[in-house]
Amino acid sequence: MESPQILALGTARLKKPVTWGALGLFGLLWNGLRLVAGPQNLSAGEALYPFAFGTFALGLAAAPWQWTGDARPNASTLRGLLQALPWTALGLALLSGLLLGSGYRGGRGGGQGAGWLSAFPPRMVVILVATGTFSLLVGWILADLDGETLRAEAGARATREAQARALQAQMNPHVLYNTLGGLAELAREDGRAAEEAILRLAGLLRSLLAHASRATAPLEDERSLVEGFLALERIRLGDRLSVDWIWDEGLEGESVPPLLLQPLVENALKHGIGPERSGGRLEIHLSGSARNLSLRVANTGRPLDSSAARGTGLSNLVQRLALMEQWQGTLDLRREGDRTVAEVRLEGRND
Repeated sequence: MESPQILALGTARLKKPVTWGALGLFGLLWNGLRLVAGPQNLSAGEALYPFAFGTFALGLAAAPWQWTGDARPNASTLRGLLQALPWTALGLALLSGLLLGSGYRGGRGGGQGAGWLSAFPPRMVVILVATGTFSLLVGWILADLDGETLRAEAGARATREAQARALQAQMNPHVLYNTLGGLAELAREDGRAAEEAILRLAGLLRSLLAHASRATAPLEDERSLVEGFLALERIRLGDRLSVDWIWDEGLEGESVPPLLLQPLVENALKHGIGPERSGGRLEIHLSGSARNLSLRVANTGRPLDSSAARGTGLSNLVQRLALMEQWQGTLDLRREGDRTVAEVRLEGRND
């Protein structure tokens, strides 16, 4: 993994309440055993040592085992060990400074022949060696657990993406089916208009296939697709259809999963405006902010039948909203005065 991902894992682990509970229990047991082992006065550094070590072990000990520089979650055992040894030594150096800086009294050094270890009290050497070994073991175990979690999350994410793509792909034949139904009606009434509509349909399908193949697309592209769809519907509905765009152009660059607006417009035409002899008015809104978007379609015409089941387009849309990763989406259908309103709200998830 890369450094930002590793840091994010360690930070997330330290943010959990259970982590701080475990650290507190570990520190209390450590100091309690030290006091039970013999009558001695613990310095401030000795009392803080288990808490500092626990924080290092849980937050940072796994990092060298996870550093790969690529997409792999864990390094090989040999590489991880070679990276963990200097990392652990650095951590122990900082922890030993905590002990010595607080006036640690653990007996004199090892005397002549003990080399550089003679500068450290014997009991302190034992503590550092034990905690260093424990840190290596904890880091290896936590890295392995994180790797399993990441692999499971990647598998679940791939499954959700496949489901969303499958639902997204279903929109293509659904739009075609509904449009062809309208063209059959138009062909009986106006052959020339039907010919023009077929040519527009070909262009719409090219745009639809390109648009639906993407995981995300700017809202500007979503509007262009809907405008093409409405141009096709105007051939059939003529003056019976009027459209108002109440559209915040400053939000057009925001990328969202495709085909969120088109089902709302299609539903309004099919169930609200189309069945009415006098037609109706369609209002298409985009508002909100980069992290809280609202796509709202309001239409006059036949009132919303609250007892009727949702059609294929809206049912498909609800399922896709539930599968989104970066957004939390909801669909709301309601009646406002003489208008039926369908609104998709998108709230950006935290990274």
